[in-house]
Amino acid sequence: MKEALISILIFAPLFFGFICLLIKNWKLRAPFVIISAIVLIVSSVILLLEVLATGSFSLSPWKGWDKVILICDYILMAYFFFIGFQYRHPLIISLMLVQAVLLPLYEFGWHHEGLEVTPYLHVDMLSVIMALIISIIGSLICVYAINYMRDHEEHLHLERTKQHWFFFYLVMFLGAMNGLVFANNLLWLYFFWEVTTLCCFQLILHDMTPEAKEGALRALWMNLVGACACVGAIILATNYTGSIVIQSILKEGALVLLPLALLCLTAFTKAAQVPWHSWLLGAMVAPTPVSALLHSSTMVKAGVYLAVRLAPGFEGTYLSTAIAVFGAFTFAATAFLAISQTNAKRVLAYSTIGNLGLIIACAGINTPLAINAAIALIIFHAISKGLMFLAVGVIEHHIWSRNIEDMEGIAGRLPVISWIAIAGMISMLLMPFGVLVSKWMGIEAVSGAVKPDVLGSGWMPLVLALIVLGSAASIVFWVKWMGRLLAQAPRAEGPPPERMGFYYYSTVLILILGAIALSVCMAPLMNGVVVPAAEAMGYRFPFDFSGWHLRVGFGLFAPWPLTALVAFALLSPALFIKVRKEEIRPAYIAGEHVGMEMKFRSLGDEPVELKTGGYYLENIFGERVLNRAVIPIGIILWLIIFGVVLL
Repeated sequence: MKEALISILIFAPLFFGFICLLIKNWKLRAPFVIISAIVLIVSSVILLLEVLATGSFSLSPWKGWDKVILICDYILMAYFFFIGFQYRHPLIISLMLVQAVLLPLYEFGWHHEGLEVTPYLHVDMLSVIMALIISIIGSLICVYAINYMRDHEEHLHLERTKQHWFFFYLVMFLGAMNGLVFANNLLWLYFFWEVTTLCCFQLILHDMTPEAKEGALRALWMNLVGACACVGAIILATNYTGSIVIQSILKEGALVLLPLALLCLTAFTKAAQVPWHSWLLGAMVAPTPVSALLHSSTMVKAGVYLAVRLAPGFEGTYLSTAIAVFGAFTFAATAFLAISQTNAKRVLAYSTIGNLGLIIACAGINTPLAINAAIALIIFHAISKGLMFLAVGVIEHHIWSRNIEDMEGIAGRLPVISWIAIAGMISMLLMPFGVLVSKWMGIEAVSGAVKPDVLGSGWMPLVLALIVLGSAASIVFWVKWMGRLLAQAPRAEGPPPERMGFYYYSTVLILILGAIALSVCMAPLMNGVVVPAAEAMGYRFPFDFSGWHLRVGFGLFAPWPLTALVAFALLSPALFIKVRKEEIRPAYIAGEHVGMEMKFRSLGDEPVELKTGGYYLENIFGERVLNRAVIPIGIILWLIIFGVVLL
């Protein structure tokens, strides 16, 4: 049963991906995308029930898979070489040369006799949580893409469809991600890691515009940096421990800090942490399902998943402290950078990078509360940010713009999707939603980590200050965006009918209901899923989540009464404030009004439209200003991480 479930979660997306590749008609392809989603969702839920019932387990499939994966490694390597030469990209060629030298030398020269390579797969609650995120949220995004890609190609007026290739990589990616989170052998991890890089490159490149090519190539070379680090970690782990099994390596502690640091570099490049964050920003030119799937809810989560997975190995070391500072810095820096952005997807990108940084900071803080906060944040951020990307994609297909200024007053014209987007923002900001509660847990964890007898705890006040600053900056850009959506002049007529495809409506509604339900059921979720995941890694949760409330020494947190209070506050204006049509008056705009429109008569008695705009503080928080400091500081922090390990 267990082997069958793992096989389905890894191979079913590959099977359905090939079917999507063969079918060029979107109506014929759609049922197979939906069937693949149902298969993955059901299989991941059954796997959860299996692990809850029987606990963690390991698998060692047919040893011939080693040879298959090795052959596929070289095929991928050859393809990336081809891309480097095709686009004359010296960085890609150089990074592939490093791998082309080191990997064969390791496989055929440095490979130790008696090397521990099994079990190949390890399934515990942490990997099951990731599989649920990949299989549920990822599959919903694939279903959403059915409507989106049809509208996308109609807008581009393409003569020949490329959707079959798009869905091939989109669906196949889910299987690669499931393989990645189950992998317990570093060579298998490396293979699945490279498959996700391939899918990422192809999906960003999909539209073949100059911006898409530039973004795809940047994503490729930056992720190849992480791949080179992974190969280095495999070689060092073999020499230090005689094993490439992750569970065995983590038991070695200080002996393997250098391989762990290299694996952290692998993780942080995939998670687009400073100074590698530009690849994620460049990837925002891709169609919105790519942004939602690869760059918010799944692919970048692979990076933070690996960081959390490795946390027991560097617990109680200066490496752990350096990682905490690095993650907190990324969280604060990207939150301030987001304030200056007018492109909605770049705001979401910076917010994503920042929240991933917060998860990494929690992995570095490395206390039981911090690890529980990291796992909870992985779950809640995935669903809220996936929802936000999908909502922005629908809005974009109504106004054909990603500029926040162009979204002004759209809540009056597209109330359903606008309020879903606003609800997504609220789920990132307010109690009782899980993202904010997870942040609070992280702040509580770093506050409790300041102890004189704990190694590196003297740096925790800096980590705390950076997390608090980043949280404050996050409020600014979310509230500013909500203000643009809600700003509008009084109007007598109601909004026109809002037309969206069925797959648009169904997926965003499922995600918003999921965000609310998981937050209301936070205590059972924490007690039944998150806490067991942390305990399986050796971290016991210090608070009581029994029942429906979080109980601590100074009180309790009650999710469902707070949910009812927030809902009442948001809905009460619509329920109790009724404006009659005859009471509406036009806003005074310093001239003679043209009817009920936001226009007035100016020189030559010509109607002039009133234009307003947000204040984005580009001279203070703009990319050109902040990146002058952010990127050098990020590089310095990276050097400190490796310096701490080497010294």
